[in-house]
Amino acid sequence: MWGRCPRSVRMTVRRFFRHPRLRRLAGVLAGLLALPLSGGGASAGALARPWLYRQYRSERPATVPVRVTATAAIVMDARSGQVLYSRNPHLIWPPASTTKILTALVALHRASPDAPITISRAVSRFRVGSVVGLPAGAVIPLHDLLYALLLPSGNDAALAIAEGVAGTVSAFVAQMNDEARRLGARQTNFTSPHGLYDPNHYTTVYDLALIARAAMQDETFRDIVRTERWTFRPPGGRARVLTNHNRMLWWYPGADGVKTGYVNMSGETLVESATRNGWRLIVVEFHSRDMWGDASRLLTYGFDHYRAVEVARAGEEMAAVQLPGTRAVVVGAVPNAVYADVSGTEAPSRRVVIDPRLALPVRRGERLGTVDFYESGQLVQSAPIVATSGVGANTNPVARIIGWFERMVEEVVAADPLPHARQGAAPGARRD
Repeated sequence: MWGRCPRSVRMTVRRFFRHPRLRRLAGVLAGLLALPLSGGGASAGALARPWLYRQYRSERPATVPVRVTATAAIVMDARSGQVLYSRNPHLIWPPASTTKILTALVALHRASPDAPITISRAVSRFRVGSVVGLPAGAVIPLHDLLYALLLPSGNDAALAIAEGVAGTVSAFVAQMNDEARRLGARQTNFTSPHGLYDPNHYTTVYDLALIARAAMQDETFRDIVRTERWTFRPPGGRARVLTNHNRMLWWYPGADGVKTGYVNMSGETLVESATRNGWRLIVVEFHSRDMWGDASRLLTYGFDHYRAVEVARAGEEMAAVQLPGTRAVVVGAVPNAVYADVSGTEAPSRRVVIDPRLALPVRRGERLGTVDFYESGQLVQSAPIVATSGVGANTNPVARIIGWFERMVEEVVAADPLPHARQGAAPGARRD
């Protein structure tokens, strides 16, 4: 019967079954049928949800660093601040409810977790976006409101915290922007503590990673954002279980925070943290079409392709500097341990840069310069070099004159008064 079909029909059918997508589909179906018959392979949970296994297994890409659907994304080492991956890291974008990371950080810096906060009538009536429902006049500890803020992303909880900590929402927002600038988030401007859309409310994935990095250093904050469920019991209201919107806590090994966000104008946004063997990475993504998949791939890329190494011990000496006008030598060292994330097996090289404007007096702990660490010619980390001891001003007039004379001699020796001695002039060259 097949031989009686017109040749054009037979060719069309052959081309159809040779289509690459159809062949890939056939391969997937064959693999799914074969998996239950094999003794090894994926776990029973992965077989029940094959899409979950495909997205979240640890797989090192062969040709591209990592596949990301987000418009902007970043992977940052929480300890060193080193950026391991970035895509449009300085693109201005509305962060939605990931704003609440800074809300919680500012509140914890300026008030005790046990501080009582009275719910105003305006807050109790607020019903825009996600809310938990706070009864007017209730006195709720800041600690409880932070759970309502960070787990179900309560916008009313954000307003209550702002009023309770700073007196007014506007005063609290000013504190948020001050804190952002202090952390180095210089492309950030917030107009609210909840993140509902405002054209003047924006940040970048790089700035938000800096903010999340600082927040994850707070023990109370860490405890809250890694909590999956928590029972909220507001005075005068009904008790209910709050569930964390961050699904990565259930799905990704080592996930321990931090916050989701969504408004129509920003799309899906996420700040995620995960820790393996004491090493924490932070991922931030804006406008993702595959939020959980992007976060998983970015974290896996960081953990699989890099390792954290200590490139300098705390107090390790890096340079000995002789200051102008004195024979005293000042020793420079790094004040804290320095860590870098490297992809190779060799230790990074180092380069010391001393500030040429140094002058007496020098105080202990004063910055003398920087030390830069390189891997394969790429800068991977920098750290300040500070004086381990102080040197006072030179008050001896004879020593000052000698120092002045030494500087003059150095300048004369370094000068180039003869044309034939200029750099690049060949011996015996014509003199004009």
